Amino acid sequence: MRRIYLRNFATIMVLGLASALFIMFNLSLDNILTYIILKVTSFGVIPITLCFSWVWLWRDSKEPFKFLGLWNSGTMLIFLVMNVLRVRIERLGGFGILYAVLSLFLIVVSLTDWPYTKYGSFLTGALILLNVVFAFGMVMTTFEFIHPYFSLGSTGYQELGMFITEVSVMGALLTASSQLYWHEILTKRREQMIIEQLFADLDAED
Repeated sequence: MRRIYLRNFATIMVLGLASALFIMFNLSLDNILTYIILKVTSFGVIPITLCFSWVWLWRDSKEPFKFLGLWNSGTMLIFLVMNVLRVRIERLGGFGILYAVLSLFLIVVSLTDWPYTKYGSFLTGALILLNVVFAFGMVMTTFEFIHPYFSLGSTGYQELGMFITEVSVMGALLTASSQLYWHEILTKRREQMIIEQLFADLDAED
């Protein structure tokens, strides 16, 4: 079953990226249909597939919670790198810098057992919510910026710059939402572990 999900994930990503590249470098965006297809791909298909495919892929994993941590860390890193590369560092602004720093911290934290602890769970949840604010602020303040490498190139490269911008800013917002979902699952898992430990202690006393 997991192979089917992986195959579907790869197919969606390859077809989405291939069709977007073909449209940007070979077709005119004056055609409303090609324009809509490109925007649906950049704002929807690519970031949603990357951010939320774990909902299906984690089910057959031998270590599902470790898989969730790795997947969320990986997607957060991908969109963090894209957001840093799409504009010059000095134009990221305060929200962009805070988003980058906090994202790096959350990436590291997601790979540890700290979110399972009492205080770690609470602080991780608070930081994830804060990162949603930073991500939104970065999107609002840097969306119109494109790296000179893309803006000074041909029409195809300019469209590629816009495509990367759209994917990266949408991915930043969706990854933050995905992190909230992941944290909610971890919270429920932590509560389950506490209950299991209580029953184990009661059995030991008997």
